[in-house]
Amino acid sequence: MEPNWLTARNNHSYENGRRYYGFKAEFPFPDDQKATSAHAMISTMWHHLLDGRTFIAPIDPVQKNHKFLEFATRSGSWTIMALNRHHPAPRLTGMDPAYMSPNLRYFEHHELEGDWPFTAKQAFHLIHAQSLGGVIADYDRFYANAFRHLLPGRWLEVWENDLRFFTDNAQDETRLVALREWEALMHEAAAKFGKRVNVAAEQKELMHSAGFVQVDEQIFKVPYGEWSDDPTLKNIGGYYVFQMQCALEGYTLRLFTKTLGWSKEDTNALISRVQEELQQKDLRLYSYFHLVSEADARIELDRLASVGVLHHVQLVADERDAELVAGSQRSAVGFIAGVGAL
Repeated sequence: MEPNWLTARNNHSYENGRRYYGFKAEFPFPDDQKATSAHAMISTMWHHLLDGRTFIAPIDPVQKNHKFLEFATRSGSWTIMALNRHHPAPRLTGMDPAYMSPNLRYFEHHELEGDWPFTAKQAFHLIHAQSLGGVIADYDRFYANAFRHLLPGRWLEVWENDLRFFTDNAQDETRLVALREWEALMHEAAAKFGKRVNVAAEQKELMHSAGFVQVDEQIFKVPYGEWSDDPTLKNIGGYYVFQMQCALEGYTLRLFTKTLGWSKEDTNALISRVQEELQQKDLRLYSYFHLVSEADARIELDRLASVGVLHHVQLVADERDAELVAGSQRSAVGFIAGVGAL
């Protein structure tokens, strides 16, 4: 039985044993309990990457009357962390087509495309969005809406990761046959569906094009599995394994069976082969996580060495090319150890 707050809107359909929002196949990924667990685990990973912070914008957590918006709320995990960490709690609005978190007093059910359902007077100090790949089609409209509904001194943060894994070992690469097939087909199917995955690297320029004067990007190299010597990364890598165990089937089923025309049997066979490859504990796989925000919300450059951010990019409106700012003299293959107390 799904929790009541996840079924507040009964506009759902079922395919291959999974629940999806809507009857028109508008979303490629399910919205059932297993999917919300996977989304919540991504939030947990970010929480540890940022040393417990729920955002990096320099907003005073004790100042009253802050208004936050979480776009594409889903599991509600970020909203719960934001409400629990900040006192007095901000006035936090969620927006999602299906979910309704019991922790939120203000909620807008919205299909996530088109204009947002807010008046000109309904503006926010902070807008947060996470894991938009496969969720929305029109990123230009998303950023235009965010720009329109942010107050002066605004802050927008987008946390995004792609469905791709990397290894620095050429020999390990030869053992990733099913994974590489899955990644390529996911990219193809999502593009055909109309809601692309693997869009993390595009968010910085999209935000800038929408009119944000300065855009800052921090790119994190996140291990898959508990192979890192760093305790924080070791934990995050373990969370990543659990997240993919919950998410892999949901990522795959609708895109392969409805969009690519695969049989359920063939789809499940590929999923099983991918799972077997990902379970090889001696593989040192990793992914890239991107945090894109207004430049003034960035973590101070002199602190970047402590977190091992791969690179820190500041894009300014009157500059044609992005300026790569080396915040430390560390190797570009450094990992995150946590932001540290700010």
